[in-house]
Amino acid sequence: MTVIIMCKAPVVGRVKTRLMPEFSADRAAALHAAMATTVIKRAKRLFASVVIAADDPKHPFFTPFALPVIAQGEGSLGDRMQRQVNRLFDDGAGSVMLLGTDSPHMSEQRLLEAARAVLDHDVVIGPVEDGGYDLLAINAAYPLFDEISWSTAQVLAQSLQKAEALHCSIRLLDVSFDVDLAADLVRAEASGWHRVS
Repeated sequence: MTVIIMCKAPVVGRVKTRLMPEFSADRAAALHAAMATTVIKRAKRLFASVVIAADDPKHPFFTPFALPVIAQGEGSLGDRMQRQVNRLFDDGAGSVMLLGTDSPHMSEQRLLEAARAVLDHDVVIGPVEDGGYDLLAINAAYPLFDEISWSTAQVLAQSLQKAEALHCSIRLLDVSFDVDLAADLVRAEASGWHRVS
């Protein structure tokens, strides 16, 4: 299992913009950094092979993690994810799990459940309440990411349609939630995540 974390550098004004104006741009960037740090450190603790796919691989934020950092490249989110998936399988990965940084409250159990499930299923997805997903694990470089209406409530449904059209066996985990709005931070804290002060 190789875990790839799609991560933006915590540049003020360019990350977690949906948290503004409840939070300043500086505060939103700090929250993004805290969320990403939690996600990256958890993955590094649980899995032997973790890669960060960054929008700016040279940004100093990524240095302390001591993990491979590669460029996401150009294109839509789907283009960028497919590029990473293809590269990892070309390099010999047996399975790949894609993570974002919007679920710092995700349990270790959810990650380990996905890693186990992809041994017996082609595609494993962790649904979230807004119609997207917080993780996706696959056992081959299936073309699941093109023609998806990213950042809409249709992401999960369209992804499932893609997987079904490819005759993939699918495992859905329990529904969780992403941290997009200020109210979600409170829920994440209630789930055990401790944000920066």
